[in-house]
Amino acid sequence: MNLFSAEPDALPGSRGEIIVSPPSPALDCRVLNLSAVGATLLVPAGTRVPDAITLAIAGEFVMRRGRVVWRRPGRVGVAFEMPV
Repeated sequence: MNLFSAEPDALPGSRGEIIVSPPSPALDCRVLNLSAVGATLLVPAGTRVPDAITLAIAGEFVMRRGRVVWRRPGRVGVAFEMPV
């Protein structure tokens, strides 16, 4: 069973997508922690997240550009280019 096959309410955080350069598909994620300057994202194990990303969060109309500043198994920390 992978990270996103569980019931939506069973997973922590808001649904999100990591948008990378075309032609790469968007990567599903969960936003565990969000501030004006960055976020902690939960990603499926083994997912390769590029250094530069755009984060789209379900239910929000703002996309945030940022860069990955740390990596842990199944998680990444992102610093936004501009505070929200």
